Amino acid sequence: MVSQALVGRCGIYCGSCGLYRAYKDGGEYLRQISKKWEMPIEKIRCEGCHALTPDCAGSQCRIVKCLNAKSLEYCFECPEYEKRSCEKFEELAKRWGTDNVSLRTNLDRIRAGEVEAWLSECSERFRCPKCGKPLPVSGWNVVKKCYHCEASLS
Repeated sequence: MVSQALVGRCGIYCGSCGLYRAYKDGGEYLRQISKKWEMPIEKIRCEGCHALTPDCAGSQCRIVKCLNAKSLEYCFECPEYEKRSCEKFEELAKRWGTDNVSLRTNLDRIRAGEVEAWLSECSERFRCPKCGKPLPVSGWNVVKKCYHCEASLS
């Protein structure tokens, strides 16, 4: 069973988020993300959107801050979401869409109560085809190879 903490409030599967993966996997990928984000390694920590603490870098996410300010749990609960007028969400959805991830489809499944099935599918989808270890979506990869086994991810 995949942790409910990995249900992204914006429709992201947190298990494929580069910040989460860097924190959980460490090593060279953590160093690369630290450099890319210009963030000290010790500040990179995240347990997933539904387990954020003030120490988690994810608590600084613009969407998390917006949802908290509106006392909402998910983007689909916001009137701006339905109108497609939330710039923060639309920008994020466009960026993740380059990896064939539809945040709207994910949020539809979450809203429909398909969380367990969706989490299970995502957990299997975002893995290295060679070693089977979890990886972030390709947009987060600093290099185009698995940082666990060095397999090409082209």
